[in-house]
Amino acid sequence: MKLKVLIVDDDDAITQQLFWTLCDEFEVLTAKDLPSAVRRATVYEPQLSILDLHLPPTLDSPSAGLLVLDYIKGRYPESKVLVVSSDADEETRKACAAKGANCFLEKPFDIETLLAAIHRIAPEAELSAF
Repeated sequence: MKLKVLIVDDDDAITQQLFWTLCDEFEVLTAKDLPSAVRRATVYEPQLSILDLHLPPTLDSPSAGLLVLDYIKGRYPESKVLVVSSDADEETRKACAAKGANCFLEKPFDIETLLAAIHRIAPEAELSAF
């Protein structure tokens, strides 16, 4: 059975790139905003989430992404969360860590770094790239 991965990002290009990179190895789900992320997490119970912080309806702050992080880690504490964001200041990183994020990558990121982070936080993931 494939590991379920939820990609939460409002940038279609990033979402598509991640989907096509991961879809052979994982069951990949996507969401573009806070409500759809919560719905997909509730229905599919992902083992790994790749989460942008700046999501609708609050694109100018990380609050929507932090709410998604709270929801996922509160409901599925064993689920891994990899935050990918351009908002990489120390305060944001600390907030993510405090809420249970397993890893933080700054945008822009390269795919090899992302795959290495996935392998590190979810070693049960079988990645053909390794």
